[in-house]
Amino acid sequence: MGKLAVIWRSANLLMAIDARSIVEVLPPVSCRPAPGTPDWVRGLFAFRGTLIPLVDAGSLLGNSRNTDRPADRMCNRVLIVHISAPTGPAIEQATWPIGIWVESVLDIEQADFDAAGNHPGFATDAGRFLGPVAQTRWGQVQLVKPQEIFTAEQAAIMTQRLTEAFA
Repeated sequence: MGKLAVIWRSANLLMAIDARSIVEVLPPVSCRPAPGTPDWVRGLFAFRGTLIPLVDAGSLLGNSRNTDRPADRMCNRVLIVHISAPTGPAIEQATWPIGIWVESVLDIEQADFDAAGNHPGFATDAGRFLGPVAQTRWGQVQLVKPQEIFTAEQAAIMTQRLTEAFA
């Protein structure tokens, strides 16, 4: 059985996210750089009164933020998704929103990533957030698992810093 997926483009690749995981789709936003973060973290931006990380999907998928990233355009979009965060006695919030900067959003479509003939994707540490690949009317589309973008260590650090900032 297929799932409703938002199909988008970044780094010359067609990607998808389960539509149920998307909170909101925004036009391009300005962000503050976040020194010391991985290259694929574009920075922080204000979303509903809270500063949240903005992940550059193109950099995450292999294009360097400084050299190969296409110029920012009006067709760029920010996909707001929630990811789970480690919880503890001092942490009340179990999820945090993050933004994912994409080149463009193409469509919302039923896609069956589990169908016979599709590829399960390659399991690697660097590509832990990448899921199966399905054939759609747009071409071959790979599912992105936003919950897996940050490593457990990165999520714990982000949770600690956000908790300290908003305590």
